[in-house]
Amino acid sequence: MSSLIPGFLAWPLTGCVVLFTLGRFRYFRDTPVDRLVNRLFAWSAAALLLFRFATVPGCPGPVYEVAIGCVLMMTTGLHAIGCARRNDIDPDTRRRRQRRSRLFAVLATIAILLAGAAARGDGRTIDMGLTWDGLVVAFAFCTPVVINTAVFARMVVHEFRIGDLTPSERVVAASMLVSMLVDWIGVALSGLQLFLGWPQLGPHLPRAELTFTVGVLVNAVAPMFPLSMALLRAIGLDREARECRRLRPLWRDLTAAVPEIVLRPATDTGTPPDPATRIFRMTVEIRDALMHLAPYLPAQPPMSENAEDYAKRIAYAATARRTGLPPTFATPQPALGSGDFHADLRQLLGLARVWRGAYTGDPS
Repeated sequence: MSSLIPGFLAWPLTGCVVLFTLGRFRYFRDTPVDRLVNRLFAWSAAALLLFRFATVPGCPGPVYEVAIGCVLMMTTGLHAIGCARRNDIDPDTRRRRQRRSRLFAVLATIAILLAGAAARGDGRTIDMGLTWDGLVVAFAFCTPVVINTAVFARMVVHEFRIGDLTPSERVVAASMLVSMLVDWIGVALSGLQLFLGWPQLGPHLPRAELTFTVGVLVNAVAPMFPLSMALLRAIGLDREARECRRLRPLWRDLTAAVPEIVLRPATDTGTPPDPATRIFRMTVEIRDALMHLAPYLPAQPPMSENAEDYAKRIAYAATARRTGLPPTFATPQPALGSGDFHADLRQLLGLARVWRGAYTGDPS
């Protein structure tokens, strides 16, 4: 079966969608809607792969029909999300509607497979047309696409009107509405072409494959930012993880001097805390350590003390306490701090930048 998308472009785009789908299954699976979206993209990725294989010479004819069936199953995901987000439908009714939607898509796929076999038996390529198999394909393809996308679009428009979407959800929902609008235009053009003979736009199904591929890519790009952030967190390249690494030498040396201030988790789950939790704990523990080390600071410096000088004084206090030297002051000295977490974190990151050159472990 021919395709309107050149292979040198279609294969890389399909690979990107497959990788995106695998990433969603790995990092976004906590909520029921997340799992529905994952299944939607899984069917989309399967359809794109089958469309690509269908263009390979010698590929069996039914592969193209199965790809169309995957498109129909993808639209049942839109129907399921549209029902899941509605509060006026009870769970039993929602499940019945979803079962009917999936059953209709399966039956439509079987009808398309039978129509494709009949068309090949007559030496024709499967497509919409005024033959009985062409009309079966037109009805079996267009009906679930229009119904399922309409259910989803109704839900999105409703939530846009009541303001029940986060900014990121609005971006994703708007992109899906745009892609569905393109699909509806494609269906309308096919209807005009089929029954009026105008305009002459070539085969119907390759055009439907093109609009489907564009829609999948648009809907994969829209949520790419949160997935990218999840991947960065997984490999430790997000902002919080980088800040943890920058603070670690300072935290390690100060908590070695004041080990009693280290916060121990109540239970050990075997899973390390996320970077945001770690950066909060490290900041609190460094601030506590600085308070305990304040009596060990050397004489009060001039008002123009810079970060390097302060780091040297903290390093002296840490080494003095760790090695058992007596405090310098009978009363605590004021330590670095503003009382604001983010301001304190910025100050501690500045201290951490000069810490390696200041700390030698020698109190002399």
